[in-house]
Amino acid sequence: PAGGLEEELDQYEDHAYQRYLVGMLAPKGSEISGGELDELATGDGDEGEEGAPESGVPAGSTYFPSSMGLSFVVAAEAKEVVIDADWGQYLRVKSATQVKKDGSPANVWKRSPVVAPAMTLPLTDTTVAPVQLHPDQPQVLLQGRIRSTADGWVVTLFMVNQQEERKGRGEPRDEVWVFQPKLRVHASTPGQPVFVQRKSAKSDLSKMDALTREETETLEMLYRHQREFAVGHGISVHSTLPEPLAERATMVETEWVPRFDVPQQTPRSASDDENLTGLTMDMKALAELPTAGLIASLRHIETAYRVWIKAEEAKLTMPTEALVGHEEAARRATKNCRRALERIKAGISLIETDPLAEEAFRFANRAMWKQRIHSTFSRKVRKKATTIEAGVDAEDSARNRSWRLFQVAFVLINLPSLTDLHHPDRSHETDAVADLLWFATGGGKTEAYLGLTAYTLALRRLQGVVEGRRGDHGVAVLMRYTLRLLTLQQFQRATALICACETIRRADLPKWGETPFRLGLWVGGKTTPNKLSGAANALRQKSVGGKPSGTGTPLQITSCPWCGSEIREQHLRVYEAPSDIGRCVTYCGDNLGRCEFTERNSPKEGLPVMVVDEEIYRRPPSLLIATVDKFAQMPWNGQTQMLFGKVNEVCDRHGFLSPEVDDASAHPARNGLPSVKNRPHSPLRPPDLIIQDELHLISGPLGSMVGLYEAAVDELCSWEVDGKKVRPKVVASTATIRRAPDQIQKLFVRKLEVFPPQGTSIRDSFFALQRPTGSEYPGRRYLGVSAFGRRYPVAMIRSYVAHMGAAQALYEKYDTLADPWMTLAGYFNSIRELAGTRRLVEDDIRARLRDADQRGLAKRRVRALEEMTSRKSGTDIPKILDRLEATFSATLEAQRAAERKANQPMTSAVPYDVVLATNMISVGVDIERLGLMLVAGQPKNTSEYIQATSRVGRSNDGPGLVSTIFNWARPRDLSHYERFEHYHETFYKHVEALSVTPFSARALDRGLSGV
Repeated sequence: PAGGLEEELDQYEDHAYQRYLVGMLAPKGSEISGGELDELATGDGDEGEEGAPESGVPAGSTYFPSSMGLSFVVAAEAKEVVIDADWGQYLRVKSATQVKKDGSPANVWKRSPVVAPAMTLPLTDTTVAPVQLHPDQPQVLLQGRIRSTADGWVVTLFMVNQQEERKGRGEPRDEVWVFQPKLRVHASTPGQPVFVQRKSAKSDLSKMDALTREETETLEMLYRHQREFAVGHGISVHSTLPEPLAERATMVETEWVPRFDVPQQTPRSASDDENLTGLTMDMKALAELPTAGLIASLRHIETAYRVWIKAEEAKLTMPTEALVGHEEAARRATKNCRRALERIKAGISLIETDPLAEEAFRFANRAMWKQRIHSTFSRKVRKKATTIEAGVDAEDSARNRSWRLFQVAFVLINLPSLTDLHHPDRSHETDAVADLLWFATGGGKTEAYLGLTAYTLALRRLQGVVEGRRGDHGVAVLMRYTLRLLTLQQFQRATALICACETIRRADLPKWGETPFRLGLWVGGKTTPNKLSGAANALRQKSVGGKPSGTGTPLQITSCPWCGSEIREQHLRVYEAPSDIGRCVTYCGDNLGRCEFTERNSPKEGLPVMVVDEEIYRRPPSLLIATVDKFAQMPWNGQTQMLFGKVNEVCDRHGFLSPEVDDASAHPARNGLPSVKNRPHSPLRPPDLIIQDELHLISGPLGSMVGLYEAAVDELCSWEVDGKKVRPKVVASTATIRRAPDQIQKLFVRKLEVFPPQGTSIRDSFFALQRPTGSEYPGRRYLGVSAFGRRYPVAMIRSYVAHMGAAQALYEKYDTLADPWMTLAGYFNSIRELAGTRRLVEDDIRARLRDADQRGLAKRRVRALEEMTSRKSGTDIPKILDRLEATFSATLEAQRAAERKANQPMTSAVPYDVVLATNMISVGVDIERLGLMLVAGQPKNTSEYIQATSRVGRSNDGPGLVSTIFNWARPRDLSHYERFEHYHETFYKHVEALSVTPFSARALDRGLSGV
């Protein structure tokens, strides 16, 4: 209870059961009408981004629950267990502290604690007859069932409120309600572990295909220490263990608001493993160490990993490791680790023996070093935490420019196949390998493949001309995504890397060539313009206050990734062909010209980015970021062939040409540009590296069509060197996937190597360790709320008010320290549900927050509400992402107030109070300051749930809090609530398998004509 065990409710509370949302047992037969049970109000009839909504509350009348309970298993040798029960009864009394307006004592609801005497329950195969728990409320009963099984005693217990509802006029109805009821069960000897694991129904492994069987066996081994000891009925449960990962529990109890802290996974370091002493993860050091020192440092990874694998193999004979029955899975796991070790060793040896590989590796480290410190610097500039004048040097420390262990190892295992064009892992017709980076969300997968990207860009230029194809022209790396929001976010992150590569190139032109490193964004026409004329038109309309219709915007970067200066439409220039160079250039917005990418310092080039299709075809960028659906136009748009090196001429003013390009063969001198003639040109080198991020999204109908077109992409990226076929290297990443080998084979016709391979426990893969949750390593906390008997909109309103009011109270006390929880991210399974909640936020929630101080919270004004859905245009999304970075600060608030008063433009954005989102936010959105999310109902897929909720708590400065508001009328929601703790302890185990069928009859009917 909020006010203590003997709290008095406010005198204006008419009913005690209206004070609390959860934790009540009604007297039997307490009915609520169907009119109170309507779902969230519907929106615009849209079925949402995940299809039709689930069925909700049944029609007609229903009841508040009058019972709750739990089931558990007690060891066979136990003779009895002890049951403790307690609850609260609210009585109508004269207040000792509150008075009416006339000064007389007010009538209030006062809580009276009820603690039942401990009850000993003998364990025999029988029905537990209803028994009175306390004489004050004799109709509050305990009943249940005990069954003897081979595993022990299976016990089910219920607390039941059998009191009759009071319906007479003036009768205090609430006195027969049971509030905050709790059941605890433990051994007769305190602290004795007698509760054993519940055996869940297992599938017959013999009926599974080999892949499913091996995967199931591996998951059972990895999660063998995560045991479920109890399950709730109409309530959730918590188990108390004598020590972490113990085989038995000492107590099981009911829990109305269950919680679980998902632990962090952090890199192994020298403090965890003495064999890593001497290893440096500092990118600057790895770029500058002499060869001997570089190799010696990297060898520590090989040595430490080898020792760790031996220790894992030794666990097979250790009884304490509980690997009996898991021997085959354990041997497979250590075999995979051995194979990864050999590949790491090969990568280190390549750097040691191949000067080009060493130089490219140093380039990658130098580029990543610059990218990291400038990203940190520009973020601080955007947040007004520093200034451009202060310079980047303050951020240039090892803390801001260090790899994580798995990132370096992942780069190392891929170096041989990127360097050797004929390496079997890359180009073999049947044995080529796709490397899947499988790591928890927020772990740093992006940096790992950005490092590979930088290596690939450098290596192509160092290798020079191969089979008549130069390494400084053409697309080197193809990076693909499925969602435009994810694509835009990663585009902004990759821009900083390409800026770093470009500054390195400009400092050493003889080595890295005259051709700039560039980044291209190749997405739909509603996000970015297809033609330069469209870009010019969009900018013109914006300059006169209009809004472009039907086309996207060339403004896809709202701040400079190098210095943090704001970029607006006026910082873009369109140099249309044929009279000019045929570019849409984005310049840094630093008006004083201090940044390298301003118009003063980089005329007609600016930031090394391209967002208009027309210029991307003519000047294929070094790194191309695209959405997978864009490739569907390949058969119908001949210009796309230039992305794969299929060119036959070059124009020194406008770039490359193919037979599909309609352009003059010569151009006269204009705008200070010399006259030019088209020249014949040999084909360009095709992409060397394909990166498929968020692989789990390539599934279902989309995955099937992608797989079909992938056959064409693979062929277009292939070429011959020394008479042998060279295929592109394929790398993928995800945090949530099942049956990955099958998916990779159907998509890419390659075998799968997962990195990092798991050991014998989910807690330790060598490259990452699960840390015990605490102040040093705060986990992401999940809460479950199931408001039985309440309308779902009521549960949403009160949950939003509680979270936002509590955050405001912290903010008023701690200022910016509370910023992570001041922006509430609401997650929804469909646009329909989101639309209903949006209206609640605009009306009920906003009104209640104005009076939140009456409930022990803090008053709050909702100033900024936004949604992130497919309904948002490509023009809006970059601005929303940028504004999400805006922080709550009393200083900035005062500054904005002064600016408003003086009628001056605001120098800082008003941060969002609420952002409502569908699955658009579930991948790739990396806003470190977000720390609070409310999930409306259990998402349909565990993968989606993990991905979405991992958007918060990505920084130790703001540990994440995720509250799932379950819909008690949906059986699936109720099941997740009743098993909340164990589900969250093992939710990676519950990720669903994906379906990809690119060569099924229907897929061929639909897509074969295009391929």
